[in-house]
Amino acid sequence: MYSDLYNRLNQYYSRLDPHHETWVLWIKGNKTPKEIFEVAIGTILVQNTNWRNVDKVLANLKSQNVFSFPQVLEIKQEKLEQLVQPAGFYKQKAVYLKSLSALFLKYPTRDTLPSRKELLECRGVGKETADSILVYCFQHPIPIVGTYTRRFLARFFAEKNYLKMKYEIIQQELNDNLERDFEVFGRFHALVVCHGQNFCQKNTPRCLHCFLLNNCQYGQLHESNSEIAKIQTLISRKTKKKPSK
Repeated sequence: MYSDLYNRLNQYYSRLDPHHETWVLWIKGNKTPKEIFEVAIGTILVQNTNWRNVDKVLANLKSQNVFSFPQVLEIKQEKLEQLVQPAGFYKQKAVYLKSLSALFLKYPTRDTLPSRKELLECRGVGKETADSILVYCFQHPIPIVGTYTRRFLARFFAEKNYLKMKYEIIQQELNDNLERDFEVFGRFHALVVCHGQNFCQKNTPRCLHCFLLNNCQYGQLHESNSEIAKIQTLISRKTKKKPSK
């Protein structure tokens, strides 16, 4: 089922819209140092905001010639906060960027990579962010479980409440049912985000217009099944979290 779901999403979002260019960069293998930098800091900046605001921050950094990990560490904290401000939570995110930059500088070549444990020890790096860095920066084959993933799976396979399921259990389920390849895991994550933005939205999902309607348990049953309705209630009530500390 997962492979078929991946193929259908992949076929529909052949250009990974919206934010096509951003996703193309993230999924790309063998990135340049500048591309790795952009993706790595993007995983921090995008927390609790949208790509338009991240793009504003990237433009701010470029305007000040801050586009490498050493330059992030060299710039004064107050100045970095100003540059990061469009992404929200700018004081925290400025700290997080310096913490992540310090870790990346320990691995100047691709011969050795930071471990997941080291990434999780960085301020502002939770499980989703750590796995995103491993997949999109270092082509490590590991599933990424984000808010969009939980919401989508909770609706598509509505007999399970993926919203409350442990991260590692969902991750193992994806690992067991998709090809163990960094591009597949990264692309699946990107496709689910695209689908969440286009159809499987938080409060007002566009079920009747969704190309997955006939196979989606929530889309088929949410108006008549009280248990499915409870899942929607949980999704709607789920509040935003501040960036992890």
